[in-house]
Amino acid sequence: MPDEQEYARNRITQSARWPLLLRIPPGTLILAVLGWLVLAWTVFIAVDILRVVDLGMNSPMWRHLFNNRPIEWTQWLILACAVVAAAYLAGRLHSETHAMVSRFFLLLAIGLGLMLIEEAGDIRHAISGYVYRLFGSEVFGLHYRVVSDVPYFAALAAVPLYAVLGYGRYVWESVKIRFYLVSGVGLYALAAMSSGFRTLGDLYIGLGAFVDGALFANRFPVPEGMTQTRAHFFLVDSVLEESVELLAAAMMLAAILAFASDVRSRPERGE
Repeated sequence: MPDEQEYARNRITQSARWPLLLRIPPGTLILAVLGWLVLAWTVFIAVDILRVVDLGMNSPMWRHLFNNRPIEWTQWLILACAVVAAAYLAGRLHSETHAMVSRFFLLLAIGLGLMLIEEAGDIRHAISGYVYRLFGSEVFGLHYRVVSDVPYFAALAAVPLYAVLGYGRYVWESVKIRFYLVSGVGLYALAAMSSGFRTLGDLYIGLGAFVDGALFANRFPVPEGMTQTRAHFFLVDSVLEESVELLAAAMMLAAILAFASDVRSRPERGE
């Protein structure tokens, strides 16, 4: 009995030493993000598609919720938290015993930091602008954005991908991290590949038109001064893509929190 009481006291003391961010249950984070997405989509569908209420706004609700609006702002916040959490784990676990795990989280922090800079700053637009001014609207028969965006997203994914392929096996022993890590990497890969090829064959325009017809009965609202095709582009680029990226960011942070939870559950690894 004394040993069990001492173990419980050590667990409580160890937990108190960890920052509040690292003590958030990963499942709670995912449920909160899913709830926020469901709320945003409910408001978007109720106002823009079903039109059950008229808020008297000059532009559709989707423009107020997704691209560079609350849904994307939430993604930035979660990415920033993921960078801090991963960097903290990298420093806390830096030792001969856990050196490989530390490297994984250090690379992950760097990779997620670069992704945060891109998401908040849209650097790819500046790069594609330079490509357009140098080579015109087509390069090797391809849309100039395909030529600029695909290598850019590949370079952006290189650091976190190297972390997963080079050191992922050292964190894979934690069963708690697996679902979140696989889901986060998969969702970000989907978002990056689709974004890189979005102008190839007017991919986003065609997909947006399909989604509008199949799900919204062609009721997706077109803002004043915007063409129907451009609105269909933003249906994918804004509403769908920002939702996927928010969930991907949440999964990556949840993976970090899950590993931190696993570390705290083992007294010999807590320090």
